[in-house]
Amino acid sequence: MKGHARHLMTEHVFALTPGTLLSEVARIFAANGLSGAPVVDDEHRVLGFLSETDLLGSLLRGDQEESTAGDVMTQPAVVVDEFTPTDEVMNVLRQGDIHHVPVVREGRLMGIITPRDILKYVVEHTLPPPEELA
Repeated sequence: MKGHARHLMTEHVFALTPGTLLSEVARIFAANGLSGAPVVDDEHRVLGFLSETDLLGSLLRGDQEESTAGDVMTQPAVVVDEFTPTDEVMNVLRQGDIHHVPVVREGRLMGIITPRDILKYVVEHTLPPPEELA
């Protein structure tokens, strides 16, 4: 695949702060169909990533409602620069056995790449166009 991470990414990213309560994260994920979100500081630098698996594990362990995104996020987050070649992005996802990767510019969150983003890119740029229906 040709291109860069910025060609794959979704620009509008729902990000969490380290202090976001897990009960609120659960509500946000459920209401918006999210399966993960980057955790950022006040300058939008990615501190970690909170996946649905991280969240569910914590909630099922019975962690107190005072637990926050910062308490259970995976850190450091795996990120890619916006100019990382798409083939390298694919390697990062495969080798890290991850499904989401935040995209950064000078360390600040610019977007996110999810399996849906990759599928959309492949359909639009790699697969031949569909045959016309007669």
